[in-house]
Amino acid sequence: MMRSEPIVRLVDDDATVLTAQSMFLKMAGLKVVCYSSAAEFLENDDNRIDGCLVLDVRMPNMSGLELQDEMIRRKIDLPIIFLSAHGDIEMAVQAVHKGAKNFLVKPPKLETLLEEIESAIELNISNRKDQAFGRALMQQWNQLTEAEKENARMVAKGLTNQVIAGVRGISERTVRSQRASVYDKLEVENAAELAAFLHDLDHYKGLL
Repeated sequence: MMRSEPIVRLVDDDATVLTAQSMFLKMAGLKVVCYSSAAEFLENDDNRIDGCLVLDVRMPNMSGLELQDEMIRRKIDLPIIFLSAHGDIEMAVQAVHKGAKNFLVKPPKLETLLEEIESAIELNISNRKDQAFGRALMQQWNQLTEAEKENARMVAKGLTNQVIAGVRGISERTVRSQRASVYDKLEVENAAELAAFLHDLDHYKGLL
């Protein structure tokens, strides 16, 4: 299935700001969706589609920082670019510490905003590709039985069938059989490739 075109979400209670930013970004070739409140964004946005969020800090009912907290709670991974005419250093540090892509003074230079948006979209696409790859590795790994997983870890360390059999208290024939099954399920051909698989698995687990 083809991936949907990335979307820039603009969230601001000032309709004038939404119109101006939206027109500029659309002229730059970007797909833009505008929301006048945090609640409208949460209710209507399809966050499965790649992109980013340009978010006003000070809005009625739910502020930008409160929306960021809610996105974290819901595991919405869209990068956030905060805009604020009233922002201070403490607020910016708090937002970035929680994972915001950047914090710009409002109104931002449009060229700077465009650069930040393009960078955020690339980051989101890259992160989601990594997450998808990690999930695929986990699915393969979870095909193994617990005995096969134990075998795989020992094989990846370079231990011989004889040593593995002795450590686990099973026959070498069983070790060879499990080893063959591991190679087949993980689609690897030797211990070096298995070690590389496990290395990637450990790395991408942290992204899920």
